[in-house]
Amino acid sequence: MELAVAAGGQVGCAVLEELTLAAPLLLPEGDPGSRDRGMQVQVVVGAADDTDRRTVAVYSRRENAPADEPWTLHAEGTLTASAPTASTGHLQWPPADATPVDVSDAYDILHERGYGYGPTFQGLKTAWRRGAEIFTEVELPAQAREDAAAFGVHPALLDAALHGLGLVPPDGAADREQALLPFAWRGVALHAAGADALRVRLTWLSDTSLSMEITDRYGVPVASVESLTLRATSTEQLRAAEPGPGDSLFQLSWTPIAGAPAALPVSWAAWADLADDAVPPEVVVLDAGHGRDAAAVRAATHRALAVLQAWAADSRFAGSTLAVTTRGAVPLPGEDSVDLAGAAVWGLVRSAQSENLGRILLLDTDDSMDLATVLATDEPQVVVRDGAMHAARLARLPAAAEDDTPAGSFGPDDTVLVTGATGTLGRLVSRHLVTRYGVPRLLLTSRRGLAAPGAAELRDELAALGADVTVAACDTADRAALAELLSAVDVTGVVHIAGVLDDGVISSLTPERVDHVLRAKVDAALNLHELTAGRNLSAFVLFSSAAGVFGNPGQGSYAAANAFLDALALHRRAAGLTAQSQAWGLWDDEGGIGGGLTDADRQRLSRTGVEPLTEEQGLALFDLACAGDAATVVPIRLDLAAVAAGNEPPALLRGLVRRPARRGTGNASAAAALRSSLAGLSETERQAALLDIVRTQAALVLGHSGSQAIEPDRAFGELGFDSLSAVEFRNGLNTVTGLRLPATLVFDYPNALVLAAHLDRELATDADGQNGSADTEERVRRILSAIPLSRLRDAGLLDTLLELGGARAESAESAADSAPAASIDEMDAESLINMAFQGLEFDDMTQEL
Repeated sequence: MELAVAAGGQVGCAVLEELTLAAPLLLPEGDPGSRDRGMQVQVVVGAADDTDRRTVAVYSRRENAPADEPWTLHAEGTLTASAPTASTGHLQWPPADATPVDVSDAYDILHERGYGYGPTFQGLKTAWRRGAEIFTEVELPAQAREDAAAFGVHPALLDAALHGLGLVPPDGAADREQALLPFAWRGVALHAAGADALRVRLTWLSDTSLSMEITDRYGVPVASVESLTLRATSTEQLRAAEPGPGDSLFQLSWTPIAGAPAALPVSWAAWADLADDAVPPEVVVLDAGHGRDAAAVRAATHRALAVLQAWAADSRFAGSTLAVTTRGAVPLPGEDSVDLAGAAVWGLVRSAQSENLGRILLLDTDDSMDLATVLATDEPQVVVRDGAMHAARLARLPAAAEDDTPAGSFGPDDTVLVTGATGTLGRLVSRHLVTRYGVPRLLLTSRRGLAAPGAAELRDELAALGADVTVAACDTADRAALAELLSAVDVTGVVHIAGVLDDGVISSLTPERVDHVLRAKVDAALNLHELTAGRNLSAFVLFSSAAGVFGNPGQGSYAAANAFLDALALHRRAAGLTAQSQAWGLWDDEGGIGGGLTDADRQRLSRTGVEPLTEEQGLALFDLACAGDAATVVPIRLDLAAVAAGNEPPALLRGLVRRPARRGTGNASAAAALRSSLAGLSETERQAALLDIVRTQAALVLGHSGSQAIEPDRAFGELGFDSLSAVEFRNGLNTVTGLRLPATLVFDYPNALVLAAHLDRELATDADGQNGSADTEERVRRILSAIPLSRLRDAGLLDTLLELGGARAESAESAADSAPAASIDEMDAESLINMAFQGLEFDDMTQEL
């Protein structure tokens, strides 16, 4: 109410004619003061109508809400420009015939009725009653009084003005113990602002409505309320309005790309056709291969890994883009064919993209769009179908509809196989299947079976809950062993959790390391898929990882394995089989993957917006995912405010964090600002500034509070850099400087001093046009040669180009004068541009142009 009145005062509508409350504003659970608990509040006042009335509405949503999250309507009403009528105040306080009311235990009584008031809100001091009237005195505590001037009526004081109602219910009230909250206000006027203490006269008009007259401690009118209607509210109704776990359930979607910029010609060649000593084109294309069995998956990922490593290690490709192409690896809705090998390559390459920002394109295509048009979108992941392009976006998954077919329909008649069951998540999910879904029979597998730590205790615990539990030592990637196990058990549901980690940046991976990770995910999942094909399964749930969707740096093999699981779920759905792949974000599981993270790892994830899921949050998301019908889901806790506060959000999150897209591989404006600021400095000052940048970026990556923690002459290796942090460090410096620095930066330049000197040389060289000028010259040639000569002439530039060509251009111009006018238009455009380039130095030409 106070917000609505304040907004009305801004537009000359001093009286709140009416305001109806639609929903309570609830703070999410979390640590006090954290972003997770903050709320955005929005008050909207409409245009004046013919009677000078205006609508008013109050909305809210979480502080870290994505841009597409809807606002919750809390209140709506009408403001009017009519002049408020002030009360004359109270001539005698309290009235002589009023009876005192004991308020010494007022807040204990209110607490028992469901009201919980903190110290700032416990402002009721005295109270009296006279028939249907209640008189109270309320005041702010000392620590809040200095804030009173910031409000029309301080919210805590305004709330305290109603606390006497709980002690003196109206005569004849049906339920004197019920908790009442405001529902509808009428005729509210503010007469004076900033009071820190109030005298309040409340008059019951009915069992659930009253009027209010409010003055300051001296009887000067502060506010008046013609009527306030109250409504009974239960804690269950409040809980129903709380934010749910669905805020952390997402899905990878493919958004049509509209209005892509005009494409410029690009030079390209297939990787297989490049000679060892060839000058690379602008784009190198790798066809990723295809297939659906484990051998095809390995062959495709091994080949992609080899190319990624060779491409990144060869300085010839520093100015080139690698385009990895697949066909059918990323099906759009309605498509029933999935290339599983290509999908695994997508996971691997997504990680390579995050380690080499802006240098790799992933393209799933039907060849209906040329490469130059795709590159012009500046999207790192694109699907092309029938001449239309689609970009990868993470989108919030709608709540399951009543007519959805559950993806994981576990029930009291099921026998569920859980792989990886003796691990942290396996134990958690196994217990949940029994306690939440009433699953009576569990077949729990792991490589060590009952020999695994805690396995026997888990079996006994579940048995005590009434379940029939078998714990078996079985490597599900071993087809024969799994077939033997399944032959003895009538399994009706599958939850595949088993997996292994072997993290490392792309340059450090080997085919053997990749296969180690693929085996636990790919081979096991294919075995489960094929060996249960003839069974009528109620659920086939694959525990995947968000690494396969996001492409986490340093997790290339894990991303490949989990992207395969997501594709397998789609493949099964296309064949009419039940399946769901859940691409989980980080669990805060002690002893599991989350429990093994270092503080630096957690800080790195937090900077990307990823926050760990508690056991309670994770299991709630598991239930929500299983209740829906989506083949693939991404349960992950994202702090989108942290993403928005950083540099440009990744393309995958552009639908959730909307900011203007910046073209290019880095933050061009930041790089330009840096170069401009360095230009006027002496060499000593320049290197000092660059040293500060290096130390600041290193401190950020290593999780230190400030650059002072980075000793300038101490080796990067001693400071705690590993391969993954080295990549993040390089990417950050690339963004700030606009350079393309190698991933081996911290190994090539051993400390901050040496690296700062190197950056100084690189930036000076780049500014002089000596570094990459050939690439720039070729690009300018291409752009100019693509322009029709008639347009150059119409723009008045043709003569300028001819003049720039010097003597060669003069002979061409003479020839042109003696020929028909059309001959200039018919000239080879590239030849004309070449003449201009040969007539003067390239840098001079670009400056003049």
